[in-house]
Amino acid sequence: MVTIIDSTIRQTVYETIYDTINVATSTFGASSAPSVYGGYPDERSVSFPCIIIQPVNVSDNEFTIDTTRTSSTKDIVVITEIYATKNKDLDIIADGIVNTLKSPISGIFLTNTEDAYGIMLPNDNKIKQKTLTFTFMRR
Repeated sequence: MVTIIDSTIRQTVYETIYDTINVATSTFGASSAPSVYGGYPDERSVSFPCIIIQPVNVSDNEFTIDTTRTSSTKDIVVITEIYATKNKDLDIIADGIVNTLKSPISGIFLTNTEDAYGIMLPNDNKIKQKTLTFTFMRR
């Protein structure tokens, strides 16, 4: 884990979330521990189930009225995608990620979670997808 600081907030939040999820994957209880990727892997080498963590989005809110115009609140959005060949694994892994990120993370506070099923590919493709969106706040 790294210390989350404002000057490198995207990098440090991403590293912290990636490390937190990666360490916990063996405890999720899926048919096999999911691989964690920092981007879309090569389709020839990807293993399922897998978790892809998208780049972090940061919004500055509640700027001060003085001349420095510093932000007192940051909203941080982290999107993860889960890919699996079994529907059951999608839900097990999603629950594992949500429960893992509900634990306190120093420097940010979880304010919202949202999940949605993604695409179900046609032509007898066995891969299913679910997207989880996490919103954190930093003051």
